[in-house]
Amino acid sequence: MRSYLEEVDFEKIKQRFDAFWKKEIIDRPLISIKAPRRRQKKRNFPVPDSPEKRWTDMEYILNKIELYFENTLFLGDAIPFYMPDIGPDSFTAYLGGDLIFKDENTSWIKPFVGDLSEYNPVLSRNNKWWRFMDTLVDTVCEEAKGSFLVGTPDMHGGADSLAAARGASKLSLDVYDKPEEVKRVMRRLTGIYYEVFNWYYEKTSQVQEGSITWLPAYSRGKYAALANDFSGLVSSKMFEELFLYEIKEFSEYLENSIYHLDGPCALGNLDSLLAIDTLDGIQWVPGAGAKPMREWTGVCSKVLDSGKRLQISCQPDEVEFLLSKLKHGGLFLSTYCRTEKKAYELLKRVKI
Repeated sequence: MRSYLEEVDFEKIKQRFDAFWKKEIIDRPLISIKAPRRRQKKRNFPVPDSPEKRWTDMEYILNKIELYFENTLFLGDAIPFYMPDIGPDSFTAYLGGDLIFKDENTSWIKPFVGDLSEYNPVLSRNNKWWRFMDTLVDTVCEEAKGSFLVGTPDMHGGADSLAAARGASKLSLDVYDKPEEVKRVMRRLTGIYYEVFNWYYEKTSQVQEGSITWLPAYSRGKYAALANDFSGLVSSKMFEELFLYEIKEFSEYLENSIYHLDGPCALGNLDSLLAIDTLDGIQWVPGAGAKPMREWTGVCSKVLDSGKRLQISCQPDEVEFLLSKLKHGGLFLSTYCRTEKKAYELLKRVKI
């Protein structure tokens, strides 16, 4: 593949992200703008006949990667990168879960833990999905050299892994009936998280400096998007008692970290998260069907006023409004324009 990194000012982008982590500004806030290229290229290549094959056929994956880059415009601080992936439950698949592929964009784990007291998660390097991802990450890294960045695969460990393995409704009862067992399993999952993250980072660091993931901030060191989507189903007190320590541990270990806060039901945990000194930032996602981002400036300002960084996605017509209402230091906006022309027009308007 040709070098897509050469088509963006990657050195300048890295400098802006350096400033972002320091809550400083070089010339403007971070803004990632992507759009379809005006001239879309088409490539004819075989499409596997099942969802699982479309997730796992190497030739098909590489063809899709190249077609994505050929047809996507990266402006502002958007970075050409690809994240090798088999879905957010890949972490739990490494522990023995069976992945189910609904379509080319959706996969999940069928719950397999009957009694929490008997669950002792163990990572096996002979696991089918571990071996597949070992090959996939290596293959993508080889293609990426000098062309694009490789994103750290999505890792839903901890409570989200436990919810996938046990089933969210059953885990919701466990946190009341068996809190000590939840704590025990969480400790085991936390230890496994480090092993999996370091495995990914060792591979990607052989072909690039720094890291990026599905939450597309760039760091020159170890960076990850932290998450606990299950936390929206429990009280803030229970979140603090059972799950907050994991976020503290990971944020202390990583050089940079942003927590994915998903939906109004999770807002009760925001104060606890903002109190973690080593957690760098928050990604606020209003959730499906919620009010648009322009209606959430109170939450956004609270994050920025606390000294944390803020990453949000918004519609193109919200960008200028949000820039007028929010502090710029530590702010990172992402948007997607429908056309190349509109993307260039937006970039011109936000060059403050």
